[in-house]
Amino acid sequence: MADSFGDRAKGQTAMENCLQKAPDVNLVYTINEPAAAGAYNALKKAGKEKNVVIVSVDGGCQGIKDVGAGVIAATSQQYPLKMAAMGVEAGVEYAKTGKKPSGYTDTGVTLIAAKPMPGVDSKDVKTGTELCWGGK
Repeated sequence: MADSFGDRAKGQTAMENCLQKAPDVNLVYTINEPAAAGAYNALKKAGKEKNVVIVSVDGGCQGIKDVGAGVIAATSQQYPLKMAAMGVEAGVEYAKTGKKPSGYTDTGVTLIAAKPMPGVDSKDVKTGTELCWGGK
């Protein structure tokens, strides 16, 4: 385990360090897609990219492109614009009525994979591209 701080270059360094401790790693989970891309760079540099499955989270447009290119096997796509809109709505409701939000609000997540697996609810890269954020 290593902290990449969600950064591509730090993700690469973290993966290089992990490979020194665990050269036979076969699965990598990253905090976001830039960290996943960095991990992939380190694995490729070590000639191990074909034997390691990388999964991530976010669903930004570049990350979805990386799923399509085989850099990331799958990513859990989140929806920050929906999160922000719902947060603003809750703030407006509080300002109008004094009602404070409580509990947990699920804004949704979709697993995006280049090759959806049987038994796992997932969508393809085309769908991920339609729903991605951060510039297409």
